[in-house]
Amino acid sequence: MGMAEPEYDVIIVGGGPGGLGAAIFSGLRGMRTLVLEGGSFGGLLTNLYPQKTVLNYPGYPEGIKAAEIAEGLVEQARAYGVEMRNERVLRINSELVVETEEGSYTGKAVIIATGSRPRVVGILGEAELNQGDRGVYYYVTDPQKFSGKRVVVAGGGDTAVDAALALEDVASEVILVHRRDSFRALEHNVKRVLDSEKIHVRLETRVQEIMGSERVESVRLIDKEGNASEVRADAVVLAFGLVPNNEIFQDLGLELDYEGRIVTDAKQKTSVEGVYAVGDIVAGTGSLELIIVALAQGAIAAHHAYLETAEPYWG
Repeated sequence: MGMAEPEYDVIIVGGGPGGLGAAIFSGLRGMRTLVLEGGSFGGLLTNLYPQKTVLNYPGYPEGIKAAEIAEGLVEQARAYGVEMRNERVLRINSELVVETEEGSYTGKAVIIATGSRPRVVGILGEAELNQGDRGVYYYVTDPQKFSGKRVVVAGGGDTAVDAALALEDVASEVILVHRRDSFRALEHNVKRVLDSEKIHVRLETRVQEIMGSERVESVRLIDKEGNASEVRADAVVLAFGLVPNNEIFQDLGLELDYEGRIVTDAKQKTSVEGVYAVGDIVAGTGSLELIIVALAQGAIAAHHAYLETAEPYWG
């Protein structure tokens, strides 16, 4: 018995900006398009920083809330006839069958847009207190939740510096800890942190242990000389950036870089025929993990998937 005709022209795995961008362009082209997303549509825009005002999204000089960008993308994809299912993908195989907890789907092309998630660090006490609002977080999703609290923020990049600044006006005190001697974040934000009355910076220092029975009570810090100190804290933000969500395509044999991100060419094609990748899961975007980059890659992947599957006369 021959293979059944694929149900979809393109299956997009992941409903963040990259996946939704690809979906919009696929829908516009009249492709039968399916987006599968296990969490919330919008990806990090909705589950990590919905209330954040995004200042680097072109066309919005005053900035625009992350959640609003996500809502607009979802609405536009639906308007173009894209099918969107809230299903968690378990695996993708080289026959372009995508298997979820609910069923399996076949496509002529697959676009992987699984993005990334905050890095779990493995500090003593972290795993015990990072669930159910017990005081260990990886991102400042809602600054008001930290109102009047003493917060230790750890990390040296934009995520950490942004977190400290987001807490500056709500927390009673912010201690920003970084193991190196300088920050690698936007200069003017670093200056704001160093000039702040409320943010206390401790360089060449790291978090050794997070302590507390029911919730975070204190943090043990250790400096480069090995001197330990304990500081009282109500919350800890471990802002060490993001790691790629690459578990579901481990068996696919895609070429990955040293960080576990997918290597693609200029058409967003991966090393496996018919499989494309877009957004934060793609190697080589460097630190340009921007919404606009994911959207652009989504457009490029959708365009080439269309040329390959629909074979228009002009393609």
